[in-house]
Amino acid sequence: MFIAVVPLATGLVRGLDVLQTFIVFSALLAFFVGAILLVYRVSLWTALFCATAGYTLQNIASGLTILTQMLITGRASAALSEPLASIVAVGVPALVYLLGYIFFARSVALNGLLNVENRLMLSMFAIVVIVVIGFDLIIKGLTFVGIPFNYLLLLRCVHPLVCVFVLFAEYELLYAKHAEDERVETERLLAERERQYRLSRENIEAINIKCHDIRHQIRHLADGGAAVDRSVLSDIAREINVYDSVVETGNEALDTILTEKSLACSGEGIVLTVMADGSALDFMTPADVYALFGNALDNAIEAVRGVDDEERRTITLSVRRLKRMVAVSVENYYSGVTRFSDDGLPITSKRDRSNHGFGVRSMRAIAERYGGSLHAGVQDGVFYLNVLLAMPETSAST
Repeated sequence: MFIAVVPLATGLVRGLDVLQTFIVFSALLAFFVGAILLVYRVSLWTALFCATAGYTLQNIASGLTILTQMLITGRASAALSEPLASIVAVGVPALVYLLGYIFFARSVALNGLLNVENRLMLSMFAIVVIVVIGFDLIIKGLTFVGIPFNYLLLLRCVHPLVCVFVLFAEYELLYAKHAEDERVETERLLAERERQYRLSRENIEAINIKCHDIRHQIRHLADGGAAVDRSVLSDIAREINVYDSVVETGNEALDTILTEKSLACSGEGIVLTVMADGSALDFMTPADVYALFGNALDNAIEAVRGVDDEERRTITLSVRRLKRMVAVSVENYYSGVTRFSDDGLPITSKRDRSNHGFGVRSMRAIAERYGGSLHAGVQDGVFYLNVLLAMPETSAST
């Protein structure tokens, strides 16, 4: 749109003075904003970003084309002969737009643009109007005044640099907004995990208290203090089954999440087998341990729920040291078909893929943050998830 409309508008403003031309191009930029809002379902801030970024990139292409012509002819306003004129008119903008795509447009995902809500975009709109458009018109005015060629050449060199600076400033605003959104989301997730962690610890402490009381009840019954009531025995058996779900691995955070998931599995007829050296995870923060294993086991439980064969309703988890690495493995049966994306991560079968896919991506992010990796796959009806974590020097030596 910018490539076609701006050159057309340039032809229409011939004969107008500088102020009139400035008003026309400013109105044209505002028209671009309105057109984007009309055609696409985006916010005003996103439309401002797209319009100003595209307009600035077009000005870079136009300015460099004129600069190339000046360098070839050695004059401020001299037409090139064919076919050189066509080569410059097409080649320079094509190169600029290609570089713009590589360094700017390609790095911005569509979903990223949908969340642009930075009011500083209004300031960028004003900067583009005043600096990009105004500066270009001043240079064109000085060309007709008869300013020395060297000064004019310098101004023509400065104008694209100013445009590039404006473009970088716009994208910096975008990346700053993305970084802020990621920080807020990370803090929210960590706060939620910490809340679950505290609640789980309280539940385990309550279980310990109940089991302490059960021991006294058993002693009382053994001493013949009262007749044995069948309901009392049932309550005791139920409490003991709950206590059997408590997992002790040597890492408090891992114990908490495994106990929580063990209780959940027990209630759904799923056997969770754990072989874990929890002390190997002491270098990880409790929140990361909770997030990594919580997501992994939630996905495994979700998959096993769809398995009808009782003998296959099992989940196996292991945590072991491999020299200076920690290997985490989760295996479970599943039903249906498991598909994988291009980056090797399983594709969720749920409709809300953006939210449910975040769990696996967050696990990979945690693994990479600790210098490791995450791999998933299927073999003979078994889904496996393997995570490698690099141990720090101090942890590896102990």
